[in-house]
Amino acid sequence: MNSLKIPKKLRSRAKKVELIAEFDKIFPKKATKVILVVKKNTEFSGNLRVCADLLLKYRHHKVYVYKDGDMPIDIQESLQNQGIKVLEPNLWSTFYHILTAGVFILSHVPRDAHLSVKHKSRKIIGLWHGVAFKNIESQMLSVPESKMQLIKNNAKLYDLMVASSEADRGYIAKSFLVDKSIIDIIGLPRYELLKSSYPVDDFLQLQKNKLNDITLNKKLVLYAPTFREKNDSAFDQICDEEWIGLNQYLEKSDVILGLRPHSYDNKKPPTITEKMTHIVWLSQEEFTESNLVLQFVDVLLVDFSSIWIDFLLLDRPILGFAKDFEHYCNQERGFAYDFEETFPDVFTHSFSELMINLKKLLESECQTKEYIDAKEKFHKHPLDTSFSDTLASSLKKLEIL
Repeated sequence: MNSLKIPKKLRSRAKKVELIAEFDKIFPKKATKVILVVKKNTEFSGNLRVCADLLLKYRHHKVYVYKDGDMPIDIQESLQNQGIKVLEPNLWSTFYHILTAGVFILSHVPRDAHLSVKHKSRKIIGLWHGVAFKNIESQMLSVPESKMQLIKNNAKLYDLMVASSEADRGYIAKSFLVDKSIIDIIGLPRYELLKSSYPVDDFLQLQKNKLNDITLNKKLVLYAPTFREKNDSAFDQICDEEWIGLNQYLEKSDVILGLRPHSYDNKKPPTITEKMTHIVWLSQEEFTESNLVLQFVDVLLVDFSSIWIDFLLLDRPILGFAKDFEHYCNQERGFAYDFEETFPDVFTHSFSELMINLKKLLESECQTKEYIDAKEKFHKHPLDTSFSDTLASSLKKLEIL
């Protein structure tokens, strides 16, 4: 049975949804069978990883991971070593597990598991992969009617979603069209990975060892821009002369600059940086957990990515930089909050401004009023909270734990 593939004519996303919906009522659900669902173009990480650790700790669940696409072998092996079964897409056995699972925990949305109907014996938990700062779901600037109908249907399926603060809770309710009553303000489980004390498996420990080797006793600046749907990559907007000047400053100051692309962005570093001694490529393929990387970061350089919201919990400096600020604001998604009122530190629009402010921030603290206000806005719970325990409390209310 494990090797039987579904016919090619049934492998489109729409056909899979039809297939699950047709047989959903026939198959009984097992309350102890949990499927962690990874979005097709992303990888298993963050909230799902910490949730998996929690479920394995309780030991009375059978835990599966499903992704409707290829999964790197090293991640598969890591999961299997922990006792988690990886479900291969397009197998009849995988559809059997989807039809019989009593709990689905999502990094994105129900359609990633081909679910479209509510079942009284199935719980669906949305652990959205980060605090939204750019507009998402129903709040994006232009949403086709077909997509809006899908969002409205998905809203009926959730039993629980989580938020990091009251502001985040309000935005999740508005963007996913769900009632606030199903959203628990427990902080994101992935905040645990900001803590050097959080226990990790051999797979992540190897990544921590690599980061230690990269940084040694040097300061690390991380440049982690988001992707552009309607413009060049942020990395491609920096010219060769600017990369050379930046590397010269880094060498002189003995500072390391890490470049971390969004999962939808460039898969290779700018060519000119490949031989630069103080600029390193920290891809998501090699370093799978952003918050594990953030443990080592002294200054975060960011544009419109919400990674800085997680980084607020570490009380370290943040510097904004985007040459295409006006273009992004006017042509891309738009923002969930007023950008200028919310961003916690200096935001620069040119390379010369970047260099001036980077030098300042490498020597500064970040306890400005704006920084403190942003932290209070996005985080109800401080970093010393056990976010695993807060998640456990919410799951217990649903009788999952």
